[in-house]
Amino acid sequence: MGVIVYEDPQGGVTDWQTSDSNLGFDDDTGHWLVTTEDGRTVRRIPRERVFYVETSQ
Repeated sequence: MGVIVYEDPQGGVTDWQTSDSNLGFDDDTGHWLVTTEDGRTVRRIPRERVFYVETSQ
């Protein structure tokens, strides 16, 4: 199980828990990507807003 903690657009902090395979980083855009189980990207988070990412792998 993985988690990404980031500043949301309203200025709050979001703690999103998901499977490790649903978290990835796109070097080309500098965004963390969080996807659903069917593979659709549901959130693109700029690296500057991410406090930390943890995975069990």
